[in-house]
Amino acid sequence: MHNRHATAIVVAGTGILIEGESGTGKTMLAFEALAFFRAAGVFTAFVSDDQVYLSARSGRLIVRTPNPIAGLAEARGLGPAKLEHVPAAVIDLTIRLVDEEEAPRFSEGTEIEHEGIAIPCVVLPQRQARRAVHAIAATLQLPPFGPARTPV
Repeated sequence: MHNRHATAIVVAGTGILIEGESGTGKTMLAFEALAFFRAAGVFTAFVSDDQVYLSARSGRLIVRTPNPIAGLAEARGLGPAKLEHVPAAVIDLTIRLVDEEEAPRFSEGTEIEHEGIAIPCVVLPQRQARRAVHAIAATLQLPPFGPARTPV
């Protein structure tokens, strides 16, 4: 199990690992995605903010919340705040937040490897949470780009 500087959420049964340097908007993207998809009637869950443990199991990438930060998320300017969470999830998609100049206009067929497992990766501009939420919706074929999935 390896510690990784990242945030993890689940949207419509898809585990999403959000990666980026400190201050790139990982937590804000997680909050925006959770709010947007919940409002659309799609199942969401918060897993972990800022730090995750990654491990491989049966060919899948598993993310776990480190115990000291379980159920906490950074509310910038305030500090850690309590948030309902799930302790682990299978990761199916990575969102990588980078400087806008480094973000491709289209992110097709990119993969990133963690713990020996290749995971689809979408590279997006940092600190642009609303745009990133729309990219997640398009990638997962969720509203407005596809029909709403039955909540889990």
